[in-house]
Amino acid sequence: MRHNPAQLLSATLAAWLVAAASVHAQDIANKDIYVLANQLADEVELIREVMGRRYDESPRLPVSQATEFEVFFQAQTLFRKSNQLAYEIAGVPRQAATPAPDRDITPADTHALVASALEQIRLVKKELGIDEVVPLQVRDAGISPTGNFLIIIDINRQLNLLVSTTIRSADVFEEVSFAVLYTAGILAAVGGVSELPEPVFEGHMRPFQNYFRLLECIDLVSQIASKAGVSVLGISTRRNLPDDIEPGHVYDIANILVADLAYLAKALDAKQVPTNLGPTPRHVFPSHVHQRAGVLLRQLQQLEAAL
Repeated sequence: MRHNPAQLLSATLAAWLVAAASVHAQDIANKDIYVLANQLADEVELIREVMGRRYDESPRLPVSQATEFEVFFQAQTLFRKSNQLAYEIAGVPRQAATPAPDRDITPADTHALVASALEQIRLVKKELGIDEVVPLQVRDAGISPTGNFLIIIDINRQLNLLVSTTIRSADVFEEVSFAVLYTAGILAAVGGVSELPEPVFEGHMRPFQNYFRLLECIDLVSQIASKAGVSVLGISTRRNLPDDIEPGHVYDIANILVADLAYLAKALDAKQVPTNLGPTPRHVFPSHVHQRAGVLLRQLQQLEAAL
């Protein structure tokens, strides 16, 4: 069988591009994510100044030992928020974040997500007529995944103040619901009771009470992960508390919980189980978040006892 020279050249070029991309992906390290995220943060700052929005001065979350999975999870949120801003300002179509691959997360996976978020932010800059170019800084020193986690969550907090659709208690409620579903699956996998504890409604709750209840859940997840031989992000629940806790701060903690429980479920090969969460209230307030977080807390207590 004779081969067309043009087809051979095309196939060779395609193979070379795949190989080059593979080598490039292997070359990407956490320091490359850090450099790109810092460039993105500076681009967001230019937009913030033009929009006249306030600077986010929330204290940094006191986290340690973040995993590649947790950084990737925050990068997914970064892309969604960047796309939301691009949608609102530049009319860019809504897009879903790249899903986690069915293998161990690598720095290249997160780098690609941050690069995609940067593209969204640059579309906003173009629409607003911002011509200033932020150079990509060179960094020789390495950095841990925790460093990347922190800068990405800082950018996410700032983006919360730029998008018109701010974080609400309903968003926190949804994240906590995801955490409940993951925990039900993990309980079933370890032979525990997957049925949900009876919810208890308490009125007059505020976001700061949601925040502290979810910090209790963070503590329990850390203990559970340690028992299961799984490494998850550590957070000091007594330091760097925001002065005025808003739903956005509560969402940060709920988002970390979902990432950790998703990682734990994957490590334990836990499958999703049929779980009746009940109807979502038409209007979600901090008291509803507190109620659902209470269900999660009791689930985690059951899980900790079952291991």
